[in-house]
Amino acid sequence: MPEINKIYNQSCIDGLKNIPDESVDLIFTDPPYFQYRAQNVQGLKNHKDVETEFEFDSFGNEEEYLNFLEEVLTECFRVAKPGAAGYIWCGDDFVSYINRMVDRVGFKFRKVIHWHKTNPFPAIYTRKMFANSMELLVHFSKGTPKTWNHKHVNEMHNFIQAPICMGKERTKHKTQKPLKVCIPYIEISSNPGELVLDPFIGSGSTAVAAKMLGRNFIGFE
Repeated sequence: MPEINKIYNQSCIDGLKNIPDESVDLIFTDPPYFQYRAQNVQGLKNHKDVETEFEFDSFGNEEEYLNFLEEVLTECFRVAKPGAAGYIWCGDDFVSYINRMVDRVGFKFRKVIHWHKTNPFPAIYTRKMFANSMELLVHFSKGTPKTWNHKHVNEMHNFIQAPICMGKERTKHKTQKPLKVCIPYIEISSNPGELVLDPFIGSGSTAVAAKMLGRNFIGFE
């Protein structure tokens, strides 16, 4: 078992192979989105809220991207304990593929959670498109979830509203998730002392949220 509470600078495909079977309590991760429709939009690509044209999002085509995700999720299924839950961020381009993919590798798809970004990059009139103000979080589990720390009924909707990272929380990472959209789900689906896995830990939001909640973590980037 790799040392816990560390971020490993290696491919998650290689790193996951070092984690024993059925040893992880929760998977929470934010992989590249491969938002091919936004490529080569010169006026947008350097904006913090556009997840495209980055070095980690340079898949050759849709099939390559989906095959890669399925390989990672297959390893996640192996290392997840029975009853472990998982959450994977995605864009609207591939959410239906990922819903079916989690089932195909052995998990059970449960729900899509919608994050409404209250301060998205504004829509540009000349593009004739709505602002990209939503990101999606696919919830799944290995069998029936073992842990379900129910909150107030108003906090158990498949919808969360929060701004993208601003101020002191903001890092240089271009697709950073705010703690406000990580903490609730880690808290609901794990207990203190348990192990949270993030194969695409990026800015480290999962690690920070896990430590704030008394959970352990392993991450790859």
